[in-house]
Amino acid sequence: MIGIAITVFLALIQIVLPVYAEESMTIYCYRDNRSLGSVAVFDISHAVTACNNVYYECKGKCVGCFHDFDYIDYVCVDISGRTFLR
Repeated sequence: MIGIAITVFLALIQIVLPVYAEESMTIYCYRDNRSLGSVAVFDISHAVTACNNVYYECKGKCVGCFHDFDYIDYVCVDISGRTFLR
């Protein structure tokens, strides 16, 4: 019984913890090399989805770009999840 309770507790932590991340990232939304604005996300994997959901002009074709301190330029993510430098 205690083992089941611990398992359920650990599962809930993994579900809830990413939602309450401490730092958000600013993602810049681009379509056809034109900036449409920015959104804040807590997980980079949600960058493109957030851009396409917030800006009507995206129509599912935006890329989300963010500043990665390992690179000089911005790193962008397209709808298929492919990353590239801007």
